[in-house]
Amino acid sequence: MAKRPQGSTPSKTTGKSKAKSAAPGDPRDVVIDAAMARIARDGWRRLSLADVAADAGMSLADVLIPFPTKYDIVNAFQDRIDAQMLAAADTHAASGDAGVGVRDRLFDLLMERFDALAPHRAAMAEIAKDSLCDPVALRFLPRMARTMTRVLAAAGINAAGSCGLLHAKGLALVYADAFRVWLGDDGADQAKTMAALDKGLRRAEAAMRLLGRVRPKRAPRRGEPEAAPA
Repeated sequence: MAKRPQGSTPSKTTGKSKAKSAAPGDPRDVVIDAAMARIARDGWRRLSLADVAADAGMSLADVLIPFPTKYDIVNAFQDRIDAQMLAAADTHAASGDAGVGVRDRLFDLLMERFDALAPHRAAMAEIAKDSLCDPVALRFLPRMARTMTRVLAAAGINAAGSCGLLHAKGLALVYADAFRVWLGDDGADQAKTMAALDKGLRRAEAAMRLLGRVRPKRAPRRGEPEAAPA
């Protein structure tokens, strides 16, 4: 995994961790890989399940049953990326990397995600480009919220309730900005991506601190004495 920018707490582990791979020849993975390769070559809008089936060497029925639409294939791909990200986080925690701050844990998790996405950068660029003109692509938004909830949980942040939803939305904005930079970051060290992600996380952290200071105080319940002025 890429190293954190200067000023962040260094990790106790180095190197990229790999998730456990699916069973060899897993039909779902065969379909996902065929679809991502086809997207990288022909674009998102031109993707058809018939083409995916042909590339995967499977019948159309064998593709349609687990993946009724091409959006379902991309969502399954994102789940696979999340699994790789979380497996890497588990490896770091098991090796003694659990003592870092929350912001650094979020940084590590999201950079692990970019590492997992790296072989599919061309396909992700096509999906991002074509989705701008595809209103149906709005169905990706709940999927992104699920990823951000997983990231928060892995970083030790409560992702439940209204506060969790606020955290997930804020983190999604940070990730989206870093993702835009990542698409054009051809550096081996991903310095531009790391800088954008670090900047976004610092801003989000500052915003949450400010929100905590200006949050209105709860009104005392009936019969409950008011707090004495400080």
